[in-house]
Amino acid sequence: MKEELLQIFPTPLLITKYEGSLEQELKYINTLDWVEQNSNGNFKSKDTYLLDQEQFKNIKNFIYESLNKFIKNVLMSDQRLAVTQCWLNKNPKGSKHHEHVHPNSIISGVFYFRQDPKLPPIQFARSIQSAMKLDPKKYNNLNSETFLLPCTNGELILFPSNLRHSVPTNTGDEDRISMSFNTFSIDILGSENSLTHLDIRRIMNEHNWRLYNSWKYYTKRIM
Repeated sequence: MKEELLQIFPTPLLITKYEGSLEQELKYINTLDWVEQNSNGNFKSKDTYLLDQEQFKNIKNFIYESLNKFIKNVLMSDQRLAVTQCWLNKNPKGSKHHEHVHPNSIISGVFYFRQDPKLPPIQFARSIQSAMKLDPKKYNNLNSETFLLPCTNGELILFPSNLRHSVPTNTGDEDRISMSFNTFSIDILGSENSLTHLDIRRIMNEHNWRLYNSWKYYTKRIM
């Protein structure tokens, strides 16, 4: 009997490795201001546009190079994505990061400055949980609800922004330090014929003044 197993609609994740030294970047990271996230016990950098800083220019180039490979070679698209926000995460011992997604973003990424097997990996979860589920004797990519992905210093993970992810409690003695970022298209999305057309530049350039005056008019009426 002929059998064929298909895995349809898989979720793509790309892992790339930065081969340069991270010594200078880590020195700069030690000078940054942090904001504590009370619910998780972790910290995020006060600056959330870190790729604008000269100290991260090499990391920025690496991120864009990897992002372009992901778009062209995996997603098979010629559309260009730009990084919108970019921030650092610091997880000291006893802290974690709750499960979440990244709204208003197409592809998100995590770059690791300090990560080793003693520190918690990133954990991904299915966006749609099964209402009824058989008890598997062995877990694999088809029956698992969560997936732990160990990473090392200098690795970058790219994934769809709607993929749920979290970080388990850090039981190690070192701070886990990573950089996260979001992206959005600088090219037109969709098409007019399919009624999915989205051109941010056209909206801002051609209609910005008219919309601004409309908002002023309706704001005065409301007040």
